Amino acid sequence: MFNSSSDQISQNFLKVLILALGSLMIVLIHGCNKNHEKDFVKLDAPLKEILPQIKLTLWEEGVEITVGNTYSGIKEYVIESGIDKGTIKCRYHLFDQHTVEASRYIFTVVSYNEGGSGTFYYLTAIDKTTLKSVDHVSLDDRITLKSVDLTEHHGDTVSVKYLTRGAGTSAAQEPNVNVEVHFEMDQGKLKAVPQKN
Repeated sequence: MFNSSSDQISQNFLKVLILALGSLMIVLIHGCNKNHEKDFVKLDAPLKEILPQIKLTLWEEGVEITVGNTYSGIKEYVIESGIDKGTIKCRYHLFDQHTVEASRYIFTVVSYNEGGSGTFYYLTAIDKTTLKSVDHVSLDDRITLKSVDLTEHHGDTVSVKYLTRGAGTSAAQEPNVNVEVHFEMDQGKLKAVPQKN
């Protein structure tokens, strides 16, 4: 008789322990989801309506470009010292079809040409709270973009796919080498993510 009541107490204790652990798991999962929701910055309008308001910053010159409805244009700015002293005309284009909204940032590709033969492409991160570019990383010169995609639903990591030219080939040759790179925002900076094989 003592053994059966002891077994009953053990079984009841086990049931209570399982219920407590289950409740703890639910609280932890719910808390993690709340943290993701808290990190997500909601835009005031659909992304398509927000894009024309984005402000891009040109490198160390600090020149600001408001993208506008055409996503393309020419921005003139003056450099008052150094080798390139004078007025610079910079052609820019934001690739709206290669733009994604992540948790805290908008990722897009922007090309720039300052009058030379090259058009340079940059993956650009835009802070969703200010709609200003905060960092960019060079992809290559005269590439053919294929896609920019989020790698995770709640996060700030993207995959960029494009075609470029092989080493030692002429700049006039059509891009034909597939490239896929992943980037993430880490403490306000775009950083390449090593890919696992």
